[in-house]
Amino acid sequence: MSERSTRISRLLSSQKSRTAYIKAKLGVLVPAQIRALRLKSTEPPMPRQRDLAKEAELQQSRISMFETPGMANMTLETLAKVAAGLRSGVIVKFVPFSEMLHWENTFSPNAFDVNPRLEEDEQFLDPSTGIRIDSNSWFCDSNVAGSQDEEEANSGDTERKPMETVDEQAKMAAAGAGSGGR
Repeated sequence: MSERSTRISRLLSSQKSRTAYIKAKLGVLVPAQIRALRLKSTEPPMPRQRDLAKEAELQQSRISMFETPGMANMTLETLAKVAAGLRSGVIVKFVPFSEMLHWENTFSPNAFDVNPRLEEDEQFLDPSTGIRIDSNSWFCDSNVAGSQDEEEANSGDTERKPMETVDEQAKMAAAGAGSGGR
């Protein structure tokens, strides 16, 4: 049996193997993204880790750990602070293993960047422009904010509504966090 076949067999049969595999991929790709974005930041420039630490309201030593593959387990709160410091958004989504493997195989820190950053992101700052990057941009499932009842949420008929303002988005996030839907 080849090494790949053995690995796939373990992934198919063991939750612990799947967890370790996913953590290993994230442990390399997330630090690489943080470092790449920090080094490419211009508003403000962040040539040093302490520059990002200041923007993210974290210690420089934590930024160092976050940029070192396999060194830190970040909470979603900390990941949000780093993203906010980099003036970028962050998406955590569940994908097939093949998509995760493709991401790993095609990721290049030299080519990776988030453009535009917040101050220049006209689609975010003024949603009335009506421009969307793709079918998911500028829409939020209304059940995320808890505005749909259980029957509607389970029906698969999810209504999508355009986001009107940055304040509305923040209110929706706060409502979702306070709804106790863990």
